[in-house]
Amino acid sequence: MPKFDSLPVPDSQKRIVPLDYTEIRNKIVSILGSGSGQRGYGQTVASSAVFSGNNITKLQWDLLRYDIINAKVHQDGVLPSIIEAGGYIGYGPGFPNINYDTISEQAITDKFSIGDGQSVLSSAISQERTGSWSTQSQCTLTVTFANADEARYFFNSGGKLRFTSTLSGGTTTSQYNAWYNLLNTTIGTINFGAITPVIVNFYTLTTAYQTVYQTTASSPYSANYYAIEALCNCTDPTNVNGTASTITFRVTWRDDYTDIDVLSPPYDTVNGTLKIQIDEVKASGSMLPSGSFSITSPGYSISSITAS
Repeated sequence: MPKFDSLPVPDSQKRIVPLDYTEIRNKIVSILGSGSGQRGYGQTVASSAVFSGNNITKLQWDLLRYDIINAKVHQDGVLPSIIEAGGYIGYGPGFPNINYDTISEQAITDKFSIGDGQSVLSSAISQERTGSWSTQSQCTLTVTFANADEARYFFNSGGKLRFTSTLSGGTTTSQYNAWYNLLNTTIGTINFGAITPVIVNFYTLTTAYQTVYQTTASSPYSANYYAIEALCNCTDPTNVNGTASTITFRVTWRDDYTDIDVLSPPYDTVNGTLKIQIDEVKASGSMLPSGSFSITSPGYSISSITAS
């Protein structure tokens, strides 16, 4: 007959060792805490590290539970289905080790998500120009964070920059109408974030301008286009590791269409008030057991809109 100590131990009777707790904690802290690269919201974590040989207390599991809740409420806007540690803490699906690990893995998958009610929208900066232009209007926006970590926290936690351009008050011509419809109706708001747009975003920027967004007017004015380009001061070939602290955007309204009626006003020009508005979406919300989700906004500066 087998010896008693050679028999397998049921999950419910296994002892929770520091390694079990630490592996789960490392996952959620990489998202909610400072993390690195494309992980990390920069928030204060409630849980603390444990060391080999120490017992894992109910309080330590409770504090880890708070960290998991804070990350998932931020991402989803609702409480996760999470177990609260009881007086006896066993090992298995009905206990924190499996439940907390599963939710922490999901938090890693959803790291860039931001739930309803977990952000604030505010006006960052704007610029406008009233007058006429025939070939091109252009301006540059500089977004400056205190350091690369603050930039990572902003975008990792779901922060975005929103660009909206409008045209108003000009002489109603076919070309003016084409620009008006393109800017005021067709385009709407363009978002820039950690993984938005898919091709050129915060983590795919380089030190050279790349096109974040570009679209053309409808025929016969398809030679006219609106474009947003961006570059950053990353220290690597690309910003894949989040080393940038400054982003520069170049906004261009390009008019390559030649108006047929060039003998009467406004000739081959578009006039009116051309405006660019940049808004900021920033993570916010309450945290458990106390405190608030805190993200530092960058500084914004924008050039005048030049025209030719």
